[in-house]
Amino acid sequence: MHSGSRICGWGQALPRRKLASGILESQHGLPAGLLVASTGVETRYLASRGGDETQVALGLRAGQAALASANLPASSVDLIIAAAAVPQQLIPGTAALFHRGLGLPDGSCRTMDVNTTCLSALSALELADSYIQTGRASRVLIISSEIASAALPWKTAPTVAALFGDGAGAWLVEGADQPGILGSSFASFPSAFEACQIPVGGTANTPHDDIDFFMQHAFFEMDGEALYRLVRSEFEGFLFAFLEQIAWSLDDVDFFVPHQASPVSLVHMARAFRVRRERYIDLTRSHGNQIAASLPIAFAEARTRGQISDGSRVLLLGTSAGVQFGAAALIA
Repeated sequence: MHSGSRICGWGQALPRRKLASGILESQHGLPAGLLVASTGVETRYLASRGGDETQVALGLRAGQAALASANLPASSVDLIIAAAAVPQQLIPGTAALFHRGLGLPDGSCRTMDVNTTCLSALSALELADSYIQTGRASRVLIISSEIASAALPWKTAPTVAALFGDGAGAWLVEGADQPGILGSSFASFPSAFEACQIPVGGTANTPHDDIDFFMQHAFFEMDGEALYRLVRSEFEGFLFAFLEQIAWSLDDVDFFVPHQASPVSLVHMARAFRVRRERYIDLTRSHGNQIAASLPIAFAEARTRGQISDGSRVLLLGTSAGVQFGAAALIA
């Protein structure tokens, strides 16, 4: 049994199609320049949802890339966690399809799905660390694949729809006796539950009850002002409490990997915590908000760019629908 765990592999997969905001403005009959001016997002990747660009196919590519980066076979994995806000289908969970897609035989590993919306990958990282430290797994593959474009409100809220993009990211986590994942923390603020939601698709509102209501509300809804007020008033205290828990200060952090919520949100983060531009990754202008996939994609990209190297002290942080705050600290 190992005393800790570490991220030993990382990967990402993006759809082929990359659309500029100007193209989307033409497609949806919007004024030229509106989307960049309103969101700051210049381009985003959009999946076809067929062939090699289904949610599972993109996730498998990211998972295989994570395994390849660690030079390890899929057969070395004990647990596969699918971490996403929206699954490929309601039942069964998506992780079983990753198991099958990796070519692993029946009964060869355990699978589970985790959904804490935008923080799903971070929640899965905490679970992976727990499973490894308690001897229930030696190696865990986390796959976060999101196709946000399947339910965006282009007709009713185009400047919300323009924030999002599709993609998949993955982490391979293994046992370690040297410092790796140092700790994580989450806090829930359900007073803002309705601020960020798709209010149909579960048992409360089914298409069997009222198909017209279902179709009208089968799109993402967001109250950006309510989310901003909550984050502004509460997130700083949450983060400093976590840093005190792990005996770090902001100056101890070599590199920040925030959830890529929006260009504006990252600017606010940098100003609030006095983080210089070279100390955090910002993919929001080129990728948009890739929901739960944004954290592992941003981590993988930072690794590829050399912004994170072995021994770097990394802080992962973000917010999610619910509303929930989350953070994790690790030595890369």
